[in-house]
Amino acid sequence: MLMKKVAVSLALLLGAVPLIGATLGDPAAPLQIAEWIKGGPVNLAEGKDKTVYVVEFWATWCPPCRTSIPHLTELQKKFRDKGVVFIGISDEKPEVIRTFVQKMGDKMDYVVAADKDRKTFTAYMRAFGINGIPHAFVVDKQGRIAWHGHPMAELEQTIQAILDGKHDINAARKRAEGQQLIEQFYEIAGDDSKKAEADKLAKQIEQLDKELDGIVPGEKFDAEKATKLVKLDRIMGEYRQAVFTGKTEEEADSILKPAKELALPDIDLDDFKNSVRLQYAFSQYMSEATGKAEDAKLTDLAAKIDPAGCKQGMLLNELAWVLLTDSRVKKRNFPLAVKLAKAALDLSDGKNPAFLDTYARALADSGKIDEAIAQQKKAVEAASDKEMKAELEQTLQAYIKKAAK
Repeated sequence: MLMKKVAVSLALLLGAVPLIGATLGDPAAPLQIAEWIKGGPVNLAEGKDKTVYVVEFWATWCPPCRTSIPHLTELQKKFRDKGVVFIGISDEKPEVIRTFVQKMGDKMDYVVAADKDRKTFTAYMRAFGINGIPHAFVVDKQGRIAWHGHPMAELEQTIQAILDGKHDINAARKRAEGQQLIEQFYEIAGDDSKKAEADKLAKQIEQLDKELDGIVPGEKFDAEKATKLVKLDRIMGEYRQAVFTGKTEEEADSILKPAKELALPDIDLDDFKNSVRLQYAFSQYMSEATGKAEDAKLTDLAAKIDPAGCKQGMLLNELAWVLLTDSRVKKRNFPLAVKLAKAALDLSDGKNPAFLDTYARALADSGKIDEAIAQQKKAVEAASDKEMKAELEQTLQAYIKKAAK
C-alpha cells in the first residue's frame, strides 16, 4: 500500500498520466502536444486563477465532430473576452489536421493541436474511461476538471456557471457517477437472470436522481421505461439484421411482434420498419451504382426506394445528398434525388434550410436551374446561423451565375 501511494504521488509531481478512474475535481493533466496547428501554444498552468479551458478531442474523419465544430466556434466567440480558451486535440498526423483546418478557415476558429503519441488522449479520455469522440473537458480557474461530456450537451451552461461562480463541482461529480450507474443499468436491464441486480441499481439511481433533481437535468429516471427501451433496442437490432440479411418480410415482421407489447407510445414502429427497409433498398441500389452500374438493374433497384411512410427527414435528406455527391456513383439518378429531397423538405413544412439546400442542388443538377434558384433563396431566408446563411448565399450566387451563362 505504501509503495502504491508513493507511485501515485510521483505521478502527480511529474505530471504523468493519471490512473484510470479519474473523477471530476481532479487536477487537469498538462497538454502534451506534437504540434500546434492553429493558435497556441497553451500551457494550462499559466492560466490558473484567470482562465477557463475547454479541451476537446476530435478527428477529421468523425462526422459528429464536424457537426460540433461550428458550435465550438460560436462558443469561443461568445466567451473569448471572458477568459475562456477552446483547444481541439486530434491524434491524427499534423499534416492531415492542418489540411482540414485550413479548409475550414473561420468556421474552426479556436486553438487546434496534434496530440503527442496519444499522451493527452490517455491523460484525459482514457483516465475517465471515455472512448467516443467528440468529447470535451472543462478545466476551471483552479486547474480542476470541472465537467466532461459531449460538446453539444451542457457545455455552454457549464462554462457560464463557472464564470458566474455557480458551478457545483460536487453535484457535477455525483451526476457523473449517476450517469455511470445508468450505463451499468442499461447493460443488464432486460436480462431476466440479472433482474435483482438491475432492481438494486434502479433504486440507487432513483435516490440519486431525486437528490440532484435530475441526474440528467430536466429528465427523470424511469426504471420501467428504461428497461422497455433496452428490450426494444435489442428487438430493433434483430429486425434490422433480419432485413439486411435478406429475410422475408414475414420473417422480419415476426421479430417485431414483442415490441408492440412493450407499449411505448412515443416509439413509431411503422416508421422504424419503413426507414430500415428504405435504408436496405438504398444500400442495394448504391452497391450497383458504385459497381457495374447496369441500367436495367439500376432502374429496378431505384423503383424499390420509396420515401412514402418514412417520417425521418434527416435520413431522406442524407440519402438524396449521397446520390448527388458521392464520388463513387457512376451514373446519377437525379429524379430519385429530387424525390427524396422533396420528401425530406415536405416533412419540415418547407422550412429547413439544409433540406432546401439539398432540394435546390437536386434541381440544379437536373438542369432546372430557375427552380433551384427559387429554392436556394428560400434556404438563405430560412437560415438563422450567420455562417450557414453565408454558405447558402454563396451557393445561390453560383446558381445565378450558371443561369446567366
